[in-house]
Amino acid sequence: MSEVRKKRVVRRRKPKIKFDKQKYRNLKWAYRVIIGFLFIMCIVIVRINITEGDNYSIKVLQQQSFTSRVVPFKRGDIKDRNGNVLATSVMMYNLVIDCKLLKADGNERYMEPTVNALVKYFGFDREDLITSINERKNSSYWVAKKELRYEDIKDYQAYEKGEFAKTDEEEKAVNNTKGIWFEEEYKRQYPYSTLACSVLGFSNKNNQATIGIEASYNDYLNGINGREYGYMDAENNMETVVKNAENGDNVISSIDMNIQRIVQNGIKKYMKKYSPKRIAAVIADPNTGEILAMGDDSTFDLNNPDKLEGLYSKSQLEKMSEKKQSEILNELWRNYCITDSFEPGSTAKPFTVAAAMEENLVNKKTKFTCDGYEKVDVFKIKCHKEDGHGTIDVKTAVAQSCNDYMMFLGRKMGAKTFMKYQSRFGFGMKTGIDLPSETRGIVFDREKGMGIVDLATNTFGQNFTVNMVQMVAGFSSLINGGYYYEPHVVKQVVTQDGNLVKNYSKTLVKETITRETSDFIKECLKEVVKTGTGKTAAIPGYSVGGKTGTAEKVYTSGKIGRIKGQHILSFIGCVPCENPQVVCYTVMDSPAGNSEATAYNTEFWTYIMKQILPYMGIDKTEKN
Repeated sequence: MSEVRKKRVVRRRKPKIKFDKQKYRNLKWAYRVIIGFLFIMCIVIVRINITEGDNYSIKVLQQQSFTSRVVPFKRGDIKDRNGNVLATSVMMYNLVIDCKLLKADGNERYMEPTVNALVKYFGFDREDLITSINERKNSSYWVAKKELRYEDIKDYQAYEKGEFAKTDEEEKAVNNTKGIWFEEEYKRQYPYSTLACSVLGFSNKNNQATIGIEASYNDYLNGINGREYGYMDAENNMETVVKNAENGDNVISSIDMNIQRIVQNGIKKYMKKYSPKRIAAVIADPNTGEILAMGDDSTFDLNNPDKLEGLYSKSQLEKMSEKKQSEILNELWRNYCITDSFEPGSTAKPFTVAAAMEENLVNKKTKFTCDGYEKVDVFKIKCHKEDGHGTIDVKTAVAQSCNDYMMFLGRKMGAKTFMKYQSRFGFGMKTGIDLPSETRGIVFDREKGMGIVDLATNTFGQNFTVNMVQMVAGFSSLINGGYYYEPHVVKQVVTQDGNLVKNYSKTLVKETITRETSDFIKECLKEVVKTGTGKTAAIPGYSVGGKTGTAEKVYTSGKIGRIKGQHILSFIGCVPCENPQVVCYTVMDSPAGNSEATAYNTEFWTYIMKQILPYMGIDKTEKN
């Protein structure tokens, strides 16, 4: 019996299950596809979370009792080379009232203490305020006051924290004050109003700009907004989560605030004294390309850049179309020193001499007889001294501004070589200055060439145009040993904590002439001030070199030809001449009374430089 039982409990072996190999392979591939799909889904979810996570979170939370607001970034400051703040952003507060909350059923107890607080701390009229809240009973967002400063809200914030509550009744009033909050925003401010206005430019409420440093460095100056969001609890208190904003970087300009002020005061003085159509000046370091100051007679208040009151009467503005006002503002905001071009006149002569010397076509002793004119093709092109300068060398030709001698050099060079040097000195092309809207000026196309008459007039600065920064950059290369540096108005970009982001040191673009030629050009420029046409630019105790220029104005649009009785007067000079530390270029357009009075412009030049030189610590080297 026991043996039988043993046989009965013997377990049967399960038969082996045989898998079909093809089915196994299919299952394996299906598994891989599913895993791959899940992996891709994970990547997509991560990407969405990174790029759109905040937005999706808000959409979900908005289905519940939720509010959100942008935490604005602070746009970076613009400072002068010495750390003075020229542009900054100041935190402002908009007072927002949640009328819907105050008027909701069961919230009647909030109305009176909230109105009392608003009347006491923000000066609302009680009846007007109650009426306004009632009219907006379905609105959770009413901006009741804009652009409040911290000083305007700090007492209310102290009240809200209960700092003024001394009794239970007062504490209860504080707890029942609801539906008031402050929307933060930054307002761009310019502490010095019109100072360097066309160089700095301005940004709008959206932190965008179209002119000046504000536009060129907009990406650095701007930051990234943060965000605050959260739930409203049963007591109407918000539990918030804050993603902090990333502030913009600060920009350190090459502008010297004090030199800029000297320039603008000089412009104002000589606009009043001689009433020219335009007047402008550029100050630069010839050894780095840094612009120390730049300005013209067209100034505007950076804090209120679209204001035309004061320039036009109220009745004139009422009659003026929006398009016309826009055109006037765009003209007002233009930076004349880079957006306008004109014939350089005789300030181009040192460039002509330098080109001829580089080609070994003349030397210091090369003589030429000026008889007062040159016969070119069928034209008789006069020297400014119609009875001629006689037999002179190249230094005297520059000092006395002889057109005849320059035409002689042009013939020796030929058009192709002359145009090559125009390009080398940067004429007809943008300098690369870090400001928008620079003009190229107009020169003859090197491929098409120029005729002999145009070659003759180009040698003494007619029939081609330049802008002021082009002249400063090219002239700097003439006097610093032949090095053409890219002009710039910004030195560095740094974080809010002062860490370096970008350094804009001097950028050598090319070499224009040899040091030997440069040294001789400086001798010529010194002779201009010592014995020549620029004697009125002399400054006692200083070694001054420079070149005067007078060019009859040409029509810039419509008509073709020259404007009779209107001239662009200019002077470009350096100090000390033997080892220049500063370049100053001034332009005066058709002063009243005598539009060819070169002395008016050199007087303006010396007025500026007499103040700048001591300020910069440049020592006197000459005996009075």
